[in-house]
Formats: sequence, structure tokens, C-alpha cells
Amino acid sequence: MKKFNLYITTFLAIGIVILLVSFYSFRYLYSSSKEDLLNSKLEAGKTEAREIGMLLEFQLKQGIPKETVIQNLQNSISNTDTQSGFICMYNRKGIEICHPNPALIGQKINKNNSGYTSGNKKSDFIEILNAGKANTGIRNFNGNSGRSSEIVSVFPVEGSDWMVASHANIKVIEQQISYVYLKFSLVFLISTLLILGISFFLIRVIYKKYQNQTDNEIKNLNDEINGLTALNTQLNVIHEKYQNSNNNFNTGNLTENSKRRIITYHKDELISLDSRDIAYFFLENNIVYIKTNSESQYSITSSLDELIKTLDPKMFYRANRQFIINVKAITTILIYGKNQLKLTVKPEHTETILISKNKVAEFKKWLEQ
Repeated sequence: MKKFNLYITTFLAIGIVILLVSFYSFRYLYSSSKEDLLNSKLEAGKTEAREIGMLLEFQLKQGIPKETVIQNLQNSISNTDTQSGFICMYNRKGIEICHPNPALIGQKINKNNSGYTSGNKKSDFIEILNAGKANTGIRNFNGNSGRSSEIVSVFPVEGSDWMVASHANIKVIEQQISYVYLKFSLVFLISTLLILGISFFLIRVIYKKYQNQTDNEIKNLNDEINGLTALNTQLNVIHEKYQNSNNNFNTGNLTENSKRRIITYHKDELISLDSRDIAYFFLENNIVYIKTNSESQYSITSSLDELIKTLDPKMFYRANRQFIINVKAITTILIYGKNQLKLTVKPEHTETILISKNKVAEFKKWLEQ
């Protein structure tokens, strides 16, 4: 149950993070897309008004009567959709000359009819028409008009007082963006839930595999600890037996070649050491040294190979190529790396004394004898 709760918690945490990041990312994309689309509409409206204005200029230069030019434009835009955008034409006094809705032709724009913002400059829309210059900006209507803001580009027709105007409804543009945003959000939400579901399944599979591996490692570690505890217990038993006896452990079972005493030299002095007083032998710089329990150190001419043959096998053990250890000198047995043992001894030695994995079984058997 705890594992299941962990999966659910992980799933919810990832899901909440993804949704929050997605929400703010989408809001940024929405605002950015809206701004980009409005800018593109500004440019598109400017281009459209200029092209139609130049076409009307060309017709006038060809000698076509103004009435005919106006009628041709009216015929081309009549009854076109005015919801999203449309083309119309004013004169510089603000009177509608052409409009998709013929009923609006002849109406005049009043000074307070609508405001106009171009860059940082604000004015009335009628002032833009009166100026007779090309311009592009946002036309805002009064609240009572029932019309939403528009992107308007105006272009003067040379040889007349006409002003061609391209309109784009900002509210419709925003609705289009919102619709696309909603569809994209819905698709992303479904995709996110699908990804989270797959992730939840994969997390369970991976975690289960990892948990099984961890359980096996813990089991193996417990087995090693139990084995190590047994070794240290056995070591303590051996130490207690030595403490309760003044004689060497199993001294009556010494082999024929086992030595009770080791002869060495210190300067010109001949020294005889009781093997029970020797903590360990070690090899350093191709010289074999003796370390006693009292922390004295002597050199000896015999090699470790020669010594191990003459020492009591129940008391001394060849740990590795560098050390022969007296069981009484071993204070603790530790796990080291993979399947190796580390011995701590007294007196301490600067080198790490290791039992390789190939000798661990032999070492355990030696302790148990």
C-alpha cells in the first residue's frame, strides 16, 4: 500500500508540475500569438488598402469617371462578410462612399464617433480621414455603438478626396486565437494525461525492478553482516580462551615443525621472541619485520613463506603476500568492497590488511578450528 501511495504521489507531483508549467507557457504563447497576429493584420490591412487605392488611382488616370470607379468598387464589396474584416471607402469629410452594407452609404462619421490610436498617438478617426494621409492603427468605438475595436488602415486615392479603408475586427481575431488555443490545450491535456499514464506504468515497472534489486542487495548485505557477526563472535571466543589460559591455545596439538620461539637480532644482540608475543609478520621493501604485542619491531632474515611453515597454524594465518597475522592481534573483522574482508589489528599498521575473496572461506575455516 505504501508503494502504491508513492506511485500516486509521484504521479500527482509530476502531473501538477506539468500542468502548471503548461498553463503559464500557454498563456505566454497566447499573448505572444495574439500580438503577432494583430501585427500581421496591421501589415496585411495596410497592404490591402494600398493595393486597392492604387488600383482606383490607375482607373482614374485611365479616364474612367469617378462615379463608375465608385460603382465598380461598391459592386465588388457589396454583401461581403463584415464580421471579421472588410473594405470600405470614405471621403475626407468622413462620409461613407462605399460599404459592404449599402444602407450605410452616405452616413457621416462624427467627431466623437470613434477614437483612433496609431503608435502612441491618439486622435479621433475623423481627424485621420481629414488629414488625407496613409495611416494604420486601432479604431475604438464608443460603448453605445455596439461595435468592437478594429484594426484600420487608410490609404488616400490620388486625384480624389477618397480614403480607402481596410477593417479587421479585433474581437473576431481574439476569438479565432482562443479557439485555436482551446483546441491545442485540449490536445495537449489529453497527450499529457497519456504521457503521465505511461510514465506511471514505467515508474512502477522501473521501481519494482529497482526494489527487487535493492531487496536482493539488502538480503545479501544482511547475510554478510550475519556472517561477519559470527566471525567476530568466534574471534571473541578465541580471545577469551587465550585470556583464560597462560599457555598457547591448543598448545598440546602443535605440529612437529611448529616453533614456540623465534630468533632475531637487534644490532649485535640476539633476541629470542615467544611466538605468543608476536602480533604479526609483515613484508616491507623486501624485508620481513616482526611486530610484537608491545609494539616493538624487529627484522628477520626468513621469508614469509618460510615462516608460515614453522609457525603454529592454529595461531598464525597467512592473510596475504604481505602479512602473517596472530589470531590474538585481530581486533575486528570488517566487510571491505565486494566479498573481501578487512582486518584491524593491534598494534595498528599503516597498510590495509585484506583477505581476498578467494581466501575468505579458508579464513573462516581457520577461525572456526
